[in-house]
Amino acid sequence: MNDPSDPPGFFRARRKRGTYGGRRTYLPAGTHEVVTPPVKARSGHILLDPKRSYRDLVRVYPEIHKRVVEMNRPFVKESDPLLPEVLLDENLRDLKGNRKPVGYNRQDAFGLRLIFPIADERRAEFYFAKPARCQEVVQITEQVSALLRRRGIKHTVEYDRLPLGPPRGLPGVPPPGTGMGYLAPT
Repeated sequence: MNDPSDPPGFFRARRKRGTYGGRRTYLPAGTHEVVTPPVKARSGHILLDPKRSYRDLVRVYPEIHKRVVEMNRPFVKESDPLLPEVLLDENLRDLKGNRKPVGYNRQDAFGLRLIFPIADERRAEFYFAKPARCQEVVQITEQVSALLRRRGIKHTVEYDRLPLGPPRGLPGVPPPGTGMGYLAPT
């Protein structure tokens, strides 16, 4: 919130406290809302405006796909060099038909994944994920968000929204807190 003592045209950044990930919506020009992104994240989600569809991503998707492929370059096996181009063609065909594309979900141990979830059919959404919290997820999410903003596509950015589920114990040992373990009263 701006302070009355600030000079005209000065904007003070607001930041959510106590959260790893922020939620940021890109509003029309003239209105500002700034949320500092986290340093590291497991997933970076981009939710398009409800009025937008997958078809709106056709113009920007080749650039998004290229960035994901470049970030995965150290993890790619040289046995199939045409795979990224084939995936790009399939995804563009789906986007032009206003269908949910496959994304880039290779089974590389430490590779970056681009996933289009099935979560909500009314709202186009995609996210970038890695198996561990890292800076690369935040960097590519911010780069793609800037690309979408330059193209005039309204969207929201969120971090670490993946449901990880309840904690699991070792096989044969119930999870902690269930009262069924070795220390349970008899």
